[in-house]
Amino acid sequence: MQYTDEQTEAIYHRDGNLLILACAGSGKTEVVSRRIALLVREGTPKSAIIAFTFTERAAGELKNRIRLHLEDLTPDDPAIGEMYVGTIHSFCLQLLKEIDPSYRKFEVMDEARQAALIMTNFHDGLPGQRGIGLNHLRPRLRSNSYWETVRTFITTLNVIHQKAIPLNHINDDALANAISGYETIAYGHPNYFFDFNHIIGALIEKLRSSRRELSHLRTRFRHLIVDEYQDVDDRQEELIQLITDSGRQVQVTAVGDDDQAIYGWRGARISNILSFRDTYPEVREVTLRENFRSTHAIVEVANEAIEKIPRDRRLIKEMKARHWNSSQARLTETLAEREDVQARLFDTDEAEAAWVATRVEQLRGVEITDSDGRVRGLDYADMAVLLRSVRASGRMFASALRDRDIPAVVKGIGGLFGHDEVLLIQASFALLARTDFGRSTESGYERLEERDTREFIRDTIEQLRQRGVAIATEGHYLQWIAKKREELDRRNLEKDRRGHLARRIYPQVIFQEMLKELGAAEGPSPWQQDVLFNLGRLSGLITQFEAVHQWITPRNLGSLCLFLGGWAAGTVDEGGIDDTGTTNAVQIMTVHAAKGLEWPVVFTPRVSSANFPSSLRNRGPSTFIDQSIFDPQDYASGDEGERRLWYVAITRCRKFLNISSQDRRNKRPSSFFREISHDYVQRDGSIAERPKRTPEPPANVELLPTTYTDLSYFWRCPFEYQLRALMGFGPGVSESYGYGQQIHNILAEVNKAATDGVYMTADEVSDLVEKRFHLRYTRDGTTFTPLTLLKNAAKKSLQRYLERFPDATRYVLEAEKPFEFVDKDSGALISGTVDLLERIDSTNGETHRVPVAVVDFKTHKWKSADTFFQRK
Repeated sequence: MQYTDEQTEAIYHRDGNLLILACAGSGKTEVVSRRIALLVREGTPKSAIIAFTFTERAAGELKNRIRLHLEDLTPDDPAIGEMYVGTIHSFCLQLLKEIDPSYRKFEVMDEARQAALIMTNFHDGLPGQRGIGLNHLRPRLRSNSYWETVRTFITTLNVIHQKAIPLNHINDDALANAISGYETIAYGHPNYFFDFNHIIGALIEKLRSSRRELSHLRTRFRHLIVDEYQDVDDRQEELIQLITDSGRQVQVTAVGDDDQAIYGWRGARISNILSFRDTYPEVREVTLRENFRSTHAIVEVANEAIEKIPRDRRLIKEMKARHWNSSQARLTETLAEREDVQARLFDTDEAEAAWVATRVEQLRGVEITDSDGRVRGLDYADMAVLLRSVRASGRMFASALRDRDIPAVVKGIGGLFGHDEVLLIQASFALLARTDFGRSTESGYERLEERDTREFIRDTIEQLRQRGVAIATEGHYLQWIAKKREELDRRNLEKDRRGHLARRIYPQVIFQEMLKELGAAEGPSPWQQDVLFNLGRLSGLITQFEAVHQWITPRNLGSLCLFLGGWAAGTVDEGGIDDTGTTNAVQIMTVHAAKGLEWPVVFTPRVSSANFPSSLRNRGPSTFIDQSIFDPQDYASGDEGERRLWYVAITRCRKFLNISSQDRRNKRPSSFFREISHDYVQRDGSIAERPKRTPEPPANVELLPTTYTDLSYFWRCPFEYQLRALMGFGPGVSESYGYGQQIHNILAEVNKAATDGVYMTADEVSDLVEKRFHLRYTRDGTTFTPLTLLKNAAKKSLQRYLERFPDATRYVLEAEKPFEFVDKDSGALISGTVDLLERIDSTNGETHRVPVAVVDFKTHKWKSADTFFQRK
C-alpha cells in the first residue's frame, strides 16, 4: 500500500489528539486500521483501544482491515482480541454488562420494535394494567393520526434524550405521564428493553455516579477513535468527553468530513467537528484530500456543489481525483471518459424511470477495473438508484426495472411495501385476521374489504407468475387461507389451563406456512434472490412485532396488520444503513442509506423542485415538547443540510454518474441540477460504445462479516446461511426463547467471578439463577408454568455442570473471550466469542507454556484434559 504524505502523517501521529478530515473516497478506513495496528505493534494493549463506527457494517470492514494489518505487523499474534470495534450503542451495552451483571437481561430494541411496543400499549392501561396514554396526546396533532402520534412520540423521546431534558422540567402532565409509562413498560419487568437512547443515558448516569468506575475506565483505555465524527449527537459527545476526560487522559482521534454531515435532523451536531480544535487540547489536524474512488469529472462536480456553503460554515478543503500509477511510481489524476456523466431531462415520471432501466441494460457487461486490478463486466450489484425519498419514488423505479426483468431491491422499511410479494403476505394476514387490507397507492391510501382483498391476492399471484416466480395457484392458496381461518377461530375460543388467554400462536410460523403453501419450497430452484431478499426483511419485521408481545393470540393478528400496514409501510425510509449485504440486484435506496457505500454506476433521479432539495428542509421535527424547551428549527437541515446530502449522493459514484430531473409544469429542475457545469457532462443523451465482457458481480456481493455460529449454518446448508445472514429470515419467538442465553449469562458470571478468585458453590449458583434468570416470553405463575419449569431446568443443568466438573471454575483463564480470523480464500472476517478458556495443567504443576482448553457451552463437553488433546 502506497500512502500519501497526509495519510502517513495521520497514521504515525502520536502526541496529542488528532482530527482527520477525510474527503469522500480518501481511504480513511485504511488509514485508521493501519494506525490502530501500528499502535498495537508499538505496545499499546489491544484492550486499551476503542474504535467507534457509525454502523455495524462499517465495524465489520474496519475489523477486517485491522486484522489484515496485524497479520502483517504482528504475525505471531494477529487477533484483534479485546479491542472494541463497533457502534457506540453496542459499546455502552457491553460496558454496562461488565459493570453490573443485572444488565445482562436487557435486550436492545430498534425503532421498529419500539414502534410495535408503543402501539401495543398506546392507550391508558385498564385497572391493574399498564399503558402509555398516547390517546391524550393524539388530539394535539392536526392530522389526529394514530401512527403520526406514535412517530411523534418516538421523536419526542429522542429529543428528550439528546437534549438531556429532565422529566421534572416537562410541565405537561399528559406528556410526562406518557414518558413515565413508556419507561416503565420498556425498561421494567418483563420486557427489560433498551432503546438506543437509554443505553447511552444509562452508561453516562452509571459513570457519573461512580467515580471509581470512571477512573478505572480512563486508566484502562488509551486511545478512542471516533469515525463519522460529524454525525455525533450531544449525548454521544458527552460520553466521549466523559470517558476521555475531554482528551486529557485518553487520546481522541476524530475522523470525519463536515461536508458529509447529513444527520442534523436526527440531532447530530456538525459543530462538534467544526469546533474540535477548541474543545480538545493539543489537536493535530490532517486533511485527506485525494479521492481514490471517483473520476475527475465527478470530483469537480461535487466540489462545485459543496463550495456554495459559506466558508464560515465548513472546514475549507478541495478534493482531488487521484490513483496510484505503479509504472510512474506516483499519484496521477483519474480522468473520466467522455459520456461517463449523463445529465438528462424528462417530461414524465415514466420516461425518467424507463431511461434508468435502459441505461442499466446498456451498462451491464461494460468493462470495469476494480481497485485490486481485476477487470470484469459490470453486473446489477454494481448499480444503485439513490433517491431523496424511497417512499415517494422507489416503487416507480423498481417497477420499471422489473418490467425489463432486471432484479432490483429497495432498501429501507417504507419502500419494502411497494413489492408484490410483500403486499401478498400483508393481504394474506389481513384475511386471516378478518380485517381490512390497507395499502398505499399512487392516488393515496386505500382499504380493501374481504372480497377486494381476495381479488387482490388472485391478481398478485398472477403478476408474480408472469415475472417468473414459481408460485402456487390462487385457488389452492385461498383454500389454505380458509382452512387456516377455521383453525384460528377454534384456537381463539380455547383457553389455557387457567382460562385467561386463548391458545398462543406464532405469526412467524404462519408466515412460513404461507411461503410453503405458495410454493417457495417447490420447484427445481429457489425463488429469485430479490424476491427472497424482500420476504426476508418482512420476516424481520414480523419478528420485531412478536418480540414485544409476551403472548400472541389470533386476536393479535389484527394488531400485526396494523403494524405492517400502518407503521412499517408508512415509516420514513432512511433505513437500511446497517444492511450487511445484498443480492446481485440493482439497489434502490435513499442517499442517507447510501452513506459509506460506493458503486461504479450511480443514478440520482428526480433532482427536481420539491424533491431534491426537499421541500421540508426548513421544517424541524414534530414533537410534543413545548417550544420553550425545544425549538424544532434546531434540528432543521435547511439548505446547507440538503447540499451536503447532494454532495454525498454524487461522491458515491466511481465512474458512471447519471443525473436526471423532471422538466414540466410544477416540476422543474432544482438548483442542484441547474448548477452542474462541466465539459465532461453529456446532456444530449449520446452514449459511446464501450468494451464489454460477460457480466460478473463484485466479489463482495455476498461476502459478509460473519460469526462462528453463522458458519455452522453454512456448513449445514449454504442456502440456510444465505436466508438467515443475507436475507434476514428469522426463526420466530417461542416461550423458551432466550433460555440458552440465560444459561450462558449465568455461567459467564460464575466464571467471571472465578477469575477474581471467587468460587461459587452449587447453592450459590442456584441462588444466582433465582436472581438473574429471566425469560421475556413466558409468564410468571404456579409451579407448572413454563417460566418456573425452565428456571428449575436451568438450576439442574448448572448443578450438573458443577457436579461433573467440580474444579472447573478453579481453572478459568478467561470467560467470554472474543476471537476473529480472516478466511484466506474469501477475505471474509469471521468472529465470535469463546465462552470459556480453561487452564490445563498436564505437567504436574509446571506453569510455563500452559495449554488451554476452549469450552463452548453449546457443543461438546470434554471429560478430561487427556480426551481434549486426543480429539485435537
